[in-house]
Amino acid sequence: MDVLSEVLRVVRISGAIHFCAEFTHPWAILSSPPEMLAGRLFPGAEAVTPFHIATSGQCALSWGSVAPIAFEAGDVVVFARGAQHVLASRAGIAPVPIKDIYRPASDRITVLQHGGGGDESRFICGFLHSDQRFAPLLDTMPALTIVRVRDGALLLEAYTDTGRYAEPVRLQESPGWWQAAIAHLASEVSRTGPGNRAVLARLSELLFMEVLRWQLTYLSNGHSGWLAGLNDKHVGRALSLMHADPARAWTVDDLAREAGISRAALAKRFVDLVGDSPMQYLAGWRMHLARSLLRESNIGLAQLALRVGYESEAAFSRAFRRAVGVPPAAWRDANAADTDATAS
Repeated sequence: MDVLSEVLRVVRISGAIHFCAEFTHPWAILSSPPEMLAGRLFPGAEAVTPFHIATSGQCALSWGSVAPIAFEAGDVVVFARGAQHVLASRAGIAPVPIKDIYRPASDRITVLQHGGGGDESRFICGFLHSDQRFAPLLDTMPALTIVRVRDGALLLEAYTDTGRYAEPVRLQESPGWWQAAIAHLASEVSRTGPGNRAVLARLSELLFMEVLRWQLTYLSNGHSGWLAGLNDKHVGRALSLMHADPARAWTVDDLAREAGISRAALAKRFVDLVGDSPMQYLAGWRMHLARSLLRESNIGLAQLALRVGYESEAAFSRAFRRAVGVPPAAWRDANAADTDATAS
């Protein structure tokens, strides 16, 4: 079971470009705080992950207590949890809140011009949004990930709110396709036409998913978190088993036996890496699946309950209400997909 692909399918990650920045020195912008992002950018989304692509010029990027770092043409930055940050033509300039100069528009990509008329820097600003916030992934990703191309190689850097998450990593992949994807995205941003917004969404999603895969491959070892759990021989096997058959009445003993590890060792290692016990994680994943099925299908509640591991509709309804706050039927009425859905 490809657990990462399954998670991304269920929570429905989608991308969007919301403005292009043309800033002239002196300038400094303060992003909106994370609790405001969904309301400003994509009302209804449970998770919003902003990203910036520098297309020309350079600036200083700062957030938390991290010293300002250089953000230059060709660099891509991703804020996993939307941490509030400052972009500035020079460190120390008092920033203007972005909400004071930019109002999101759903029908077009805004060209935002700002600054004092000096040297120009240009950026493409977008975001990933999802119907469901999958906390095991988002809460354990680095606060900031930077992808750069230097000396013909891709470099991956990651930071927490207080400093480096890991030392910069030189990736084994060729940078050619990454640079081509960035160039194609920049070209699409500058023109309109049939399918333009869909192309931008898919390109944004592609780049984000590649960043996730690189984090899984290059940065998760030596750290805790869901991605580190996927990379762990035994915890990764347990995760794969639960995602492959979420309706099975799993016990920790069952998972440990199939993962080739003792019950006690799996339970401890799972909590150490993922943050929840195996059964807590399984219960949470079942609720993600249930919400996806409620939104996208017209399957009856009794059948849905069986699909996500509950023996009865009543047991499922109680668990759903505890987790989500409303009964499943009411949640479906409020969140049904716009298009006609069919049971599958």
